[in-house]
Amino acid sequence: MPEFARVSQQVAALFEQAARPENRARYDPELWRYYPQLKTPQGCTQETRYVYDLCRLARFDPEGKRVLDAGCGFGLQLVVLYFMGAREAIGFDLSESRLRTFQRLITDFNLQGMQAQLASLDEVEYELASFDLILSNEEISHYPDVDELLRRAARWLKRGGALIIADGNNAANPQLAAHTRQLWQRFESGPAGEFEGHTIQKPYVEQRAEIIQQAYPDLPEAAVQALAQRTSLMTRHAIFQAVERYLETGELPNSVYDPTQCPVNPYSGAVIERLFHPVELARHIEQFGFRARAYAYFGGASGKPIVRLANALLMRLTPLSLRWAKSFRVVAIRQ
Repeated sequence: MPEFARVSQQVAALFEQAARPENRARYDPELWRYYPQLKTPQGCTQETRYVYDLCRLARFDPEGKRVLDAGCGFGLQLVVLYFMGAREAIGFDLSESRLRTFQRLITDFNLQGMQAQLASLDEVEYELASFDLILSNEEISHYPDVDELLRRAARWLKRGGALIIADGNNAANPQLAAHTRQLWQRFESGPAGEFEGHTIQKPYVEQRAEIIQQAYPDLPEAAVQALAQRTSLMTRHAIFQAVERYLETGELPNSVYDPTQCPVNPYSGAVIERLFHPVELARHIEQFGFRARAYAYFGGASGKPIVRLANALLMRLTPLSLRWAKSFRVVAIRQ
């Protein structure tokens, strides 16, 4: 891999220029709220080390390779991979504001070989065996259909190519899992408002009632509320089917909210912070033609020697150490 210090300096130089007062307005303000560390060389070094550590864990050298970020957001990890020598760095994401910022960074800094596409997983397609690396960084928790990601990754990766998953939703950590289920409850049932860095604008049960009221304005309010309560995990099409069945037979649907399942946005089908047991996820990934291994993750991107040493030791103790890890990594190699 290329020299870490040189890549870190290139990343810092790019974001130092982007953060100048005369340039900052060109990019979505969320970039600086989400990644405030990009305003400092030390923060850029931390983000660079984060990507280096992922590559080292997968024994992957991006130099001259073709890489894909499945849910790239602002494209930060792809920018680092670009300076690490990736021949082509491609990302897609559903967030228009984030993609617009990423595309402006590509244009403003002439990052040749980089592409940013506004699309969902279902909307993108690439040639068979055309990537050396697929990265899913804090995104697998939000895919409506995780198996579809795995099927596509198996098609798009070359034999021996790596799928790297980094995520903070570790179901093996009981405290973290309980907290995430509280978040699910808030998104499903409310109340609206702020919760641990998330904004609940309208609970999903209220959104389902809204969908039903708009499509069936003659339904009594009591029926609307009962149907909204019993169509959890459904999106618009499935909700309409359930209402039609109710109108024909008088039978209420039975999809009542289950606090052990991640709720679903009835409009978009999006999920919020799905939980994964890393070892079980690795086993599941292997069914799609991969050799996969899970790792507990405790930090280290800051560069503090004691943290890096502790993380290295505790990663080796996976799966025993997963119970205390806030994050996890899965490295899957295409067979």
